[in-house]
Amino acid sequence: MLDEVTRKFMKEKNKDNAIIFLKEVSKLIPPSDDFSIFLVKRGPHEYHLDRKGLFIQSVSEDEYLPFLSGSEKRVDFSSLPEDAVKKIDYVDVLKQLRDILLDFSRRGGEKYTKMAEEVNVLIFQNL
Repeated sequence: MLDEVTRKFMKEKNKDNAIIFLKEVSKLIPPSDDFSIFLVKRGPHEYHLDRKGLFIQSVSEDEYLPFLSGSEKRVDFSSLPEDAVKKIDYVDVLKQLRDILLDFSRRGGEKYTKMAEEVNVLIFQNL
């Protein structure tokens, strides 16, 4: 399924196809809260994708203390700004997914190794 969605998206890079692509990638992220895929940074906000969907991580430096503070907010895929969609490196998204699957395959077995190999084929097809 990911290969069809990827081909469709690479052919026509619009927001609707990007959302379909990101949702499909999200489904393939292993069942662990340890993994997320970085999508794009816009000012103090970073957009990430995990198995639960899309979230924004905001980081700011405290005014009076030398510490960074951060917050995370779940958002709907439709709230992804058009300019952010254009800045996302989609081959890098696939590379991050492949690396996550390989890392998880050490815990989750052969299923994730096979998935990583399939994603790797997609990467080389879309370079």
